[in-house]
Amino acid sequence: MKIEVIKKLEDFLNDFQYFKLEGYDAFYHSFELGSKLIVVNITPYEDGLMLEIQLAIKINKVEELIFRFYGQETSPLKLTYWENINQIADNISKRSFIQNSVELSKTLPEIERALVKNGFSWLDTMSDLKVLSGYYKDLIFTKNQKHTNLFKLCQRSYLLRLILNEKMTEAIFYDYYEELQAYKIPEHQLEEFIAFRKFLASITF
Repeated sequence: MKIEVIKKLEDFLNDFQYFKLEGYDAFYHSFELGSKLIVVNITPYEDGLMLEIQLAIKINKVEELIFRFYGQETSPLKLTYWENINQIADNISKRSFIQNSVELSKTLPEIERALVKNGFSWLDTMSDLKVLSGYYKDLIFTKNQKHTNLFKLCQRSYLLRLILNEKMTEAIFYDYYEELQAYKIPEHQLEEFIAFRKFLASITF
C-alpha cells in the first residue's frame, strides 16, 4: 500500500509543481535560496500503515554552513525548519492509520484539502527568510512551551540572522546562550554553541 500512497500523492502534488525527491519519500519545490518540502513518513504494520505528513523549509546556505561546521556533507532532506501538518491546518490528525484502500480514499482527500487550504500558503510564507527568522525568534524567545530541538533552532536562527546581514552583537549572542542555559542544555552543547559562533565569525556573508 505504501507504493499506492506515494503514487497518489505524487499525482496530486505534481499539479502544484512539487516533485518527488529521488531516493526519499518527499516532494520538493525549489526557490532561489532553497526548497519547500512535503515529507511523507510511512510506518508499515502487519495490518496497515501509519501515515504522517510534515511540511518543511530547507535554506541551502544554512544547512551547508552547519554541516561544514560539523565536517559533514549535507543531504537533500536536511531541513531548516519543519512542522507536522496538524500544526498548520485545522481538523486533521497528526497521523492516520490506514488499513485498506477505502480508508486511504478518505484520508488522502483530507491531506489534499489541508495542503490547499493552509499548507501550500504556509510554505510560501515561510520561504521568505525574514518571515522565517522572525518565526524562529518567536519560538525561541516568546513561546512559553519550548521546542524540543531548541539547540538546533538557536543555531539556525543565529545563522539566518547573519545571512540577513543583521548586526549580531555580544548581547544578542548571550540572549541565545542564556535561553539555552535556562532550558538546561548540556554543558557540551553550550560549548558547541560558542564554537559555532567562532566558526561563523570566520565566514564572509
